[in-house]
Amino acid sequence: MIRLLKTLLYGLLFISPADVLARLNARKSANEASLYSDTDNVIMLDIESLRPALNLKNSKLVQFLNSFCGDCHRFAPVFKTLSRDLYKWRRILRIYAVDCAQERNAQLCRDFNIRQTPSLRFFGPDMRKNDDVLGAVIPGQDPKFISSTLAELVSQNEYGPGQPNFRPLKAKDNEIFQDEDGENPIQFVALVFQPENSKIGRDTLLELLPFKVLTVRIIENAEIFEEFGLIPDDQKLAIVDRNGTAQYLTPLSDSSEAYASTIGDFLRNLNIQPDPPLPIAAAPNFTEFLDHQNQAILTKVLTPPLQVYRADLEQAIDKLLHIELRKWVLLEGNSLNALKNIIKIFRYLNPLNKDGKLLLTDLDNSLSSKQSIKGADFGDLVDSLEKARRVFKARRYVGCIGSRPLLRSFTCSMWTLFHHLTVEAAKPPNYFEEGSILKTFHGFAKYFFGCTDCSEHFQQMAIRRNLTSVKTHDEEILWLWAAHNEVNARIAGDSTEDPKFPKIQFPSAENCPTCRSNDSEWRTDEVLKYLKQLYDIKNVSFYGLPTPQGYD
Repeated sequence: MIRLLKTLLYGLLFISPADVLARLNARKSANEASLYSDTDNVIMLDIESLRPALNLKNSKLVQFLNSFCGDCHRFAPVFKTLSRDLYKWRRILRIYAVDCAQERNAQLCRDFNIRQTPSLRFFGPDMRKNDDVLGAVIPGQDPKFISSTLAELVSQNEYGPGQPNFRPLKAKDNEIFQDEDGENPIQFVALVFQPENSKIGRDTLLELLPFKVLTVRIIENAEIFEEFGLIPDDQKLAIVDRNGTAQYLTPLSDSSEAYASTIGDFLRNLNIQPDPPLPIAAAPNFTEFLDHQNQAILTKVLTPPLQVYRADLEQAIDKLLHIELRKWVLLEGNSLNALKNIIKIFRYLNPLNKDGKLLLTDLDNSLSSKQSIKGADFGDLVDSLEKARRVFKARRYVGCIGSRPLLRSFTCSMWTLFHHLTVEAAKPPNYFEEGSILKTFHGFAKYFFGCTDCSEHFQQMAIRRNLTSVKTHDEEILWLWAAHNEVNARIAGDSTEDPKFPKIQFPSAENCPTCRSNDSEWRTDEVLKYLKQLYDIKNVSFYGLPTPQGYD
């Protein structure tokens, strides 16, 4: 896989930066919702634009995310603040993001072996010199750690003539103005003495990147100051102009912040200003998202009584087959068994049309004898079996629609689908033994769910709630209901909560008046009756689908 990725990446190494930027802008869709935008100093990329972007002669930070992932949503404000702060580094660092929840990016995220999101990867300016074409992983979500790690990584690279230079200045190497940029000729060079085990020179350089007429050079031997006509003493900071005139500067303290402030004040006194910071972004406008059709759907869904919609069940299976289940590089052992279990249950209990049922039957038969399968080959198998069949008619969520972009959608549809499956599995002829749906859901969460935080929480909940102890189909239905309510309680008020669809303890008293006793305790017998009625395939609505024809 790495050899193939190297070939793909190296084949793009000689595309001009102008062509690359044109491609990036051409791929952006004004109406496609995303967690980030240019106003955050983050450019959203996809399978066509990421690899050319890695060709640009600067360092790159790429966040791989899933837009339905709660942890990705919670990390977004942190990453936006960090990215905006790092705008001052834009001469040497570009920041990108890739949404692995988009179908067109499934192959890309598999090629980069993205198993957890959010995932940060660093790429240097010359891909031909990178030992790891998959990038250097930056773990965690602590912005201070990410920033300090980035500072170390960017300083290990060279950026060419006229660009910042992190290499220490050596004795007799006093041609410090030779790398000037034609558009922004270097007018001043700051000399920063950096003692052993210190990063003060590096951090001062990074802080002063917005001053394009200034270059910062690191000195590890204080005697080099003499080569610029300065008398050696305890001074650690000096500045030299193009005429060779050098002078010491006296910062308030020995810190990169103090050094940068002193040099910045010196330049501003000469009426030299840094590049301005990134403008404050305007508040998001959701009017385009809530177009006439979405508004009509939202109105319908918010009108009692609560319903389940085939469109959401289709969307869940569609996204699983075309995105989530094909992200693994190689499926074997437990991960392959989890895949087989998912397809087997879909084969017998799916709510799809006749073409969909044939697709899943053929897919189940094709997988049955496999001892291993690559994610790419699984994807090709699905595509080949789906060809000439019109399976998925749903093009948008209905009951799982959000009132704002990127809310509810896939995660809502997955919960809806598995609630539906627990109810269908309880009907004769009982294709599956008790607990099979829960074990399949657990396998999906463990091996395929693109939201790492969600997956870990579900696996912990399965242990705590003793998922394997379920003995009847009715217990299975109620186990998933109670687990879902636990999740609702945990994330109520979270940034992922849709204001139109608050995370309540389900079902509400309005939707099921008999589900609670007078002291508000659950009456599980009534809850069970309600769930069986709500999720029964006979009661699932066709609203939002172009036609009910072709469904059994």
